[in-house]
Amino acid sequence: MKFFPILLICAAVVAFSPAQAQGRRSNKRANKPAPAAAPTAPTAPGAAEAEAEAPKTGVRFVVCSPAGVPMPSPLYVRRGKGFKAISISSRTPSERVLPVGGNIDFWDKDPSAAVEGGKKPAAGAAKLPEPIFTIPVPAGIGGKSVCIFSPKKDGKKPGTLFLDEKDFPRKGMHIINLSSYPLQIVTSESSDFKDKKESKIGVFRSEDGISASNSWSFKGEKGQQVSFILSYADQKTKTYKRIKSSTFVLSDRQSVLNVVVKDQTRNMPMLMTIQLPETK
Repeated sequence: MKFFPILLICAAVVAFSPAQAQGRRSNKRANKPAPAAAPTAPTAPGAAEAEAEAPKTGVRFVVCSPAGVPMPSPLYVRRGKGFKAISISSRTPSERVLPVGGNIDFWDKDPSAAVEGGKKPAAGAAKLPEPIFTIPVPAGIGGKSVCIFSPKKDGKKPGTLFLDEKDFPRKGMHIINLSSYPLQIVTSESSDFKDKKESKIGVFRSEDGISASNSWSFKGEKGQQVSFILSYADQKTKTYKRIKSSTFVLSDRQSVLNVVVKDQTRNMPMLMTIQLPETK
């Protein structure tokens, strides 16, 4: 709460000589120069422009690496007439990037710094270094999408999988099976599993991509708590073995993607969680 000062005007009857002396003291104070205002912190050149140019649509990137192969960080992409450094992690997606001509180029070093003379050219200027890899954006993908990077040990172009964000709305808990193991999820809204519901999640086939058969979603209300048990079908024992059991709480600010992939160190699937906060 803000408080506004109230100007109080007081009048007093005083003797002539004290008033005259008081007037002289007031004049001295009035003529005294006011203290200089504290300097404000300078704004970094181009910071406001870069912030204003941040795209509201485009592709966000996240890493899914069961083998622990890292992605170079940071990576540089085109941002308007210049370049922007972005970080790509495994739990939360990067800033949005707009494709240029249906593609997104990535550099491991600032391209503008490599130009002779140290001048920073426009993103479309000539003599730019070659990107370390280029990712084509599918034509049918929506205005807001997520691309899951699968890094390769040889450092070459990573594998990609695009998700249309409208298929995984907020206030939802979602599972995508990218493994060859059939899955089963059991949910209970009362936590005692007396009201349990079982759902099967099929295996992933690259020719089909992500579909209703290999994905699952729970869309409820803000703050709703749901207990779950996620299991996979063991081919040897012909039974379901548990991957994870826990409770999730639905949020109206983000959706949660649980990606199931094959564990590279064991003959079983593993769960990787990606949080997708809504962007303005």
